Amino acid sequence: MSADGERHAAWVACVWGINGEEIVGEAVWYVVDPDRGMAELAISVSDAWQGQGVADALMRTLLQAARESGLRELYGDVLNANTRMLAFMRRHGMQPGVCESPQDAGLMRVGCLFQMPQQLPSARDTVRRRWLARVTSFWS
Repeated sequence: MSADGERHAAWVACVWGINGEEIVGEAVWYVVDPDRGMAELAISVSDAWQGQGVADALMRTLLQAARESGLRELYGDVLNANTRMLAFMRRHGMQPGVCESPQDAGLMRVGCLFQMPQQLPSARDTVRRRWLARVTSFWS
């Protein structure tokens, strides 16, 4: 699935390396239930860049874009044994038990609910505008 700004949005964190621009992290959300305004999130940071704030910056960007695009709920599944990721998610306002749990007993679903604004902007316009601003200023 390619990012279309409505059902799927993605952000990347890049640095300049020896071989040019390198992607060191990514954050995505996939709208799995557009009628309910729900999206699943995923964040990945390369091993060499973990613990340096890349995931925090990506998560802040992801949460802001989700709010501005009118999503009502954002969630992610985390392995129960991954205490570091669970702590990270909680630091960013994601809590267990907010949404339906996955069927796999080894996973915990964490999520957050957003209050709905009075008037929703177009999701595609908001995501595109935020994406362009974030890509150009991420490491500034």
